[in-house]
Amino acid sequence: AVGIVVGEGRVFVAGETNPGSLYEIDPTQPPGPVAVLTTNLGGAPNGIAFDGVDIWTANNAGSISRTTLTNSQPFTVTAGFSHPVGIVFDGRYLWVTDAGDNTLKKVNLSGQIYQTIPVGNSPYFPVLDGENIWVPNFGSNSITVVRTQGALEGTTIATLTGLNAPVQAAFDGERILVTNLSGQSVSLWRASDLTPIGTLFTGASTHPLGACSDGLNFWVTLNGARQLARF
Repeated sequence: AVGIVVGEGRVFVAGETNPGSLYEIDPTQPPGPVAVLTTNLGGAPNGIAFDGVDIWTANNAGSISRTTLTNSQPFTVTAGFSHPVGIVFDGRYLWVTDAGDNTLKKVNLSGQIYQTIPVGNSPYFPVLDGENIWVPNFGSNSITVVRTQGALEGTTIATLTGLNAPVQAAFDGERILVTNLSGQSVSLWRASDLTPIGTLFTGASTHPLGACSDGLNFWVTLNGARQLARF
Protein backbone atom coordinates (compact mmCIF):
# COMPACT_ATOMS: atom_id res chain seq x y z
CA ALA A 1 0.00 0.00 0.00
CA VAL A 2 1.40 3.39 -1.04
CA GLY A 3 -1.09 6.07 -2.11
CA ILE A 4 -4.45 6.76 -0.45
CA VAL A 5 -7.37 9.02 -1.39
CA VAL A 6 -10.99 9.53 -0.31
CA GLY A 7 -13.85 9.76 -2.81
CA GLU A 8 -17.59 9.03 -2.88
CA GLY A 9 -17.48 8.26 0.84
CA ARG A 10 -14.95 5.49 0.34
CA VAL A 11 -11.20 5.11 0.80
CA PHE A 12 -9.08 4.00 -2.16
CA VAL A 13 -5.55 2.64 -1.81
CA ALA A 14 -2.94 2.03 -4.51
CA GLY A 15 -0.98 -1.21 -4.19
CA GLU A 16 2.59 -1.02 -5.51
CA THR A 17 2.42 -4.30 -7.38
CA ASN A 18 3.17 -5.06 -11.03
CA PRO A 19 0.61 -4.93 -12.59
CA GLY A 20 -0.67 -2.38 -10.11
CA SER A 21 -3.56 -2.92 -7.71
CA LEU A 22 -6.40 -0.70 -6.49
CA TYR A 23 -8.22 -1.45 -3.23
CA GLU A 24 -11.39 -0.04 -1.69
CA ILE A 25 -12.36 0.39 1.96
CA ASP A 26 -15.84 1.26 3.22
CA PRO A 27 -15.18 3.31 6.38
CA THR A 28 -18.69 2.61 7.69
CA GLN A 29 -17.87 -1.08 8.06
CA PRO A 30 -15.81 -2.74 10.80
CA PRO A 31 -12.14 -3.50 10.05
CA GLY A 32 -11.57 -6.47 7.77
CA PRO A 33 -10.34 -7.48 4.34
CA VAL A 34 -10.36 -4.79 1.66
CA ALA A 35 -12.24 -5.03 -1.61
CA VAL A 36 -9.99 -5.46 -4.64
CA LEU A 37 -11.22 -3.24 -7.48
CA THR A 38 -8.54 -4.18 -10.00
CA THR A 39 -5.15 -5.84 -10.30
CA ASN A 40 -4.52 -4.51 -13.79
CA LEU A 41 -3.18 -0.97 -13.35
CA GLY A 42 0.12 0.16 -14.77
CA GLY A 43 3.07 -1.20 -12.81
CA ALA A 44 4.01 0.13 -9.37
CA PRO A 45 1.36 2.80 -8.67
CA ASN A 46 2.52 5.38 -6.13
CA GLY A 47 0.45 8.56 -6.22
CA ILE A 48 -3.35 8.52 -6.35
CA ALA A 49 -6.03 11.15 -7.04
CA PHE A 50 -9.82 11.43 -7.44
CA ASP A 51 -11.31 13.69 -10.13
CA GLY A 52 -14.88 13.52 -8.83
CA VAL A 53 -15.72 10.56 -11.06
CA ASP A 54 -12.67 8.35 -11.57
CA ILE A 55 -9.57 7.29 -9.63
CA TRP A 56 -6.17 8.08 -11.17
CA THR A 57 -2.82 6.58 -10.24
CA ALA A 58 0.73 7.60 -11.11
CA ASN A 59 2.53 4.36 -11.92
CA ASN A 60 6.29 4.42 -11.38
CA ALA A 61 6.88 1.78 -14.05
CA GLY A 62 5.99 4.41 -16.68
CA SER A 63 2.31 5.26 -16.96
CA ILE A 64 -0.82 6.75 -15.40
CA SER A 65 -4.08 4.80 -15.02
CA ARG A 66 -7.71 5.88 -14.78
CA THR A 67 -10.17 3.52 -13.08
CA THR A 68 -13.90 4.08 -13.54
CA LEU A 69 -15.71 3.19 -10.32
CA THR A 70 -18.86 1.95 -12.06
CA ASN A 71 -17.07 -0.97 -13.70
CA SER A 72 -13.56 -0.95 -12.17
CA GLN A 73 -12.01 -1.11 -15.63
CA PRO A 74 -8.64 0.69 -15.81
CA PHE A 75 -7.41 2.72 -18.77
CA THR A 76 -3.62 3.15 -18.82
CA VAL A 77 -1.62 5.79 -20.71
CA THR A 78 2.12 5.38 -21.29
CA ALA A 79 2.87 8.05 -23.92
CA GLY A 80 5.13 10.76 -22.54
CA PHE A 81 5.60 9.25 -19.07
CA SER A 82 8.85 7.86 -17.66
CA HIS A 83 8.64 7.28 -13.88
CA PRO A 84 5.53 9.05 -12.48
CA VAL A 85 5.38 9.36 -8.70
CA GLY A 86 2.80 11.91 -7.50
CA ILE A 87 -0.51 13.05 -8.94
CA VAL A 88 -3.06 15.72 -7.92
CA PHE A 89 -6.27 17.05 -9.51
CA ASP A 90 -7.01 20.79 -9.53
CA GLY A 91 -10.62 20.66 -10.73
CA ARG A 92 -9.63 20.86 -14.40
CA TYR A 93 -6.32 19.10 -14.93
CA LEU A 94 -4.12 16.44 -13.40
CA TRP A 95 -0.59 17.40 -12.38
CA VAL A 96 1.88 14.49 -12.42
CA THR A 97 5.43 14.50 -11.06
CA ASP A 98 7.77 12.42 -13.21
CA ALA A 99 11.02 11.38 -11.55
CA GLY A 100 12.26 9.85 -14.81
CA ASP A 101 12.80 13.21 -16.52
CA ASN A 102 12.49 15.54 -13.49
CA THR A 103 9.34 17.30 -14.65
CA LEU A 104 5.82 18.24 -13.64
CA LYS A 105 3.30 17.33 -16.32
CA LYS A 106 -0.08 19.01 -16.83
CA VAL A 107 -2.48 16.34 -18.08
CA ASN A 108 -6.10 16.44 -19.26
CA LEU A 109 -8.73 13.89 -18.25
CA SER A 110 -8.03 11.85 -21.37
CA GLY A 111 -4.46 11.31 -20.18
CA GLN A 112 -2.89 13.65 -22.75
CA ILE A 113 0.03 15.82 -21.66
CA TYR A 114 -0.67 19.54 -22.21
CA GLN A 115 2.51 20.95 -20.73
CA THR A 116 5.82 19.71 -19.32
CA ILE A 117 7.52 21.88 -16.68
CA PRO A 118 11.11 21.26 -15.50
CA VAL A 119 11.47 20.94 -11.72
CA GLY A 120 14.22 19.58 -9.46
CA ASN A 121 15.69 16.09 -9.34
CA SER A 122 13.38 13.22 -8.36
CA PRO A 123 10.10 15.10 -7.79
CA TYR A 124 7.87 13.17 -5.39
CA PHE A 125 4.45 13.83 -3.83
CA PRO A 126 3.09 17.37 -4.40
CA VAL A 127 0.17 19.29 -2.95
CA LEU A 128 -2.13 21.97 -4.34
CA ASP A 129 -2.93 25.06 -2.25
CA GLY A 130 -5.70 26.24 -4.58
CA GLU A 131 -3.43 28.49 -6.62
CA ASN A 132 -0.02 26.85 -6.66
CA ILE A 133 1.29 23.32 -6.68
CA TRP A 134 4.23 22.59 -4.37
CA VAL A 135 6.60 19.90 -5.66
CA PRO A 136 9.14 18.34 -3.25
CA ASN A 137 12.32 17.47 -5.15
CA PHE A 138 13.82 14.54 -3.25
CA GLY A 139 17.11 14.55 -5.15
CA SER A 140 17.64 18.33 -5.12
CA ASN A 141 16.68 19.09 -1.51
CA SER A 142 14.26 21.72 -2.76
CA ILE A 143 10.64 22.57 -3.53
CA THR A 144 9.44 23.94 -6.85
CA VAL A 145 6.31 26.12 -6.65
CA VAL A 146 4.29 26.24 -9.89
CA ARG A 147 1.25 28.44 -10.57
CA THR A 148 -1.77 26.38 -11.69
CA GLN A 149 -4.18 29.12 -12.76
CA GLY A 150 -4.41 32.63 -14.14
CA ALA A 151 -2.01 34.39 -16.47
CA LEU A 152 0.99 32.59 -14.94
CA GLU A 153 -0.52 29.09 -15.22
CA GLY A 154 2.25 26.54 -15.72
CA THR A 155 4.99 28.98 -14.63
CA THR A 156 7.52 28.28 -11.89
CA ILE A 157 7.24 31.15 -9.41
CA ALA A 158 9.79 29.98 -6.82
CA THR A 159 12.37 27.35 -5.93
CA LEU A 160 12.75 26.92 -2.17
CA THR A 161 15.89 25.30 -0.79
CA GLY A 162 17.34 24.13 2.52
CA LEU A 163 15.49 20.81 2.80
CA ASN A 164 16.88 17.31 3.30
CA ALA A 165 15.38 14.61 1.07
CA PRO A 166 11.84 16.07 0.95
CA VAL A 167 9.12 13.53 0.16
CA GLN A 168 5.58 14.80 0.60
CA ALA A 169 3.86 18.17 0.87
CA ALA A 170 0.57 18.90 2.68
CA PHE A 171 -1.66 21.99 2.99
CA ASP A 172 -3.89 22.92 5.96
CA GLY A 173 -5.60 25.94 4.39
CA GLU A 174 -2.87 28.33 5.50
CA ARG A 175 0.46 26.55 5.74
CA ILE A 176 2.47 24.13 3.61
CA LEU A 177 4.28 21.34 5.43
CA VAL A 178 6.94 19.16 3.79
CA THR A 179 8.50 16.03 5.28
CA ASN A 180 12.31 15.71 5.24
CA LEU A 181 13.04 11.99 5.20
CA SER A 182 16.79 12.21 5.86
CA GLY A 183 16.59 15.42 7.87
CA GLN A 184 14.34 13.89 10.58
CA SER A 185 12.22 17.03 10.34
CA VAL A 186 9.33 18.88 8.74
CA SER A 187 9.57 22.31 7.12
CA LEU A 188 6.74 24.85 6.94
CA TRP A 189 5.88 27.90 4.82
CA ARG A 190 2.99 30.33 4.69
CA ALA A 191 1.20 29.47 1.45
CA SER A 192 -0.06 32.97 0.70
CA ASP A 193 3.36 34.60 0.31
CA LEU A 194 5.84 31.64 0.46
CA THR A 195 7.32 32.99 3.71
CA PRO A 196 9.27 30.34 5.65
CA ILE A 197 7.89 29.54 9.11
CA GLY A 198 10.59 27.14 10.25
CA THR A 199 11.85 23.58 10.45
CA LEU A 200 10.89 21.26 13.31
CA PHE A 201 12.88 18.20 14.39
CA THR A 202 10.75 15.04 14.61
CA GLY A 203 13.24 12.91 16.53
CA ALA A 204 16.31 10.83 15.78
CA SER A 205 15.77 8.05 13.23
CA THR A 206 12.08 8.94 12.82
CA HIS A 207 12.34 9.44 9.02
CA PRO A 208 9.12 11.42 8.43
CA LEU A 209 7.57 10.25 5.18
CA GLY A 210 3.87 10.87 4.42
CA ALA A 211 1.85 13.94 5.38
CA CYS A 212 -1.70 15.25 5.07
CA SER A 213 -4.03 17.70 6.82
CA ASP A 214 -7.62 17.46 8.05
CA GLY A 215 -7.91 21.27 7.97
CA LEU A 216 -7.04 21.56 11.65
CA ASN A 217 -3.96 19.41 12.21
CA PHE A 218 -1.18 18.00 10.10
CA TRP A 219 -0.68 14.23 10.32
CA VAL A 220 2.80 12.87 9.60
CA THR A 221 3.88 9.25 9.31
CA LEU A 222 7.20 8.62 11.07
CA ASN A 223 8.48 5.69 9.05
CA GLY A 224 11.50 4.97 11.22
CA ALA A 225 9.52 5.04 14.47
CA ARG A 226 6.40 3.28 13.11
CA GLN A 227 4.28 6.10 14.48
CA LEU A 228 1.69 8.63 13.32
CA ALA A 229 2.38 12.15 14.60
CA ARG A 230 -0.18 14.94 14.98
CA PHE A 231 1.05 18.51 14.58
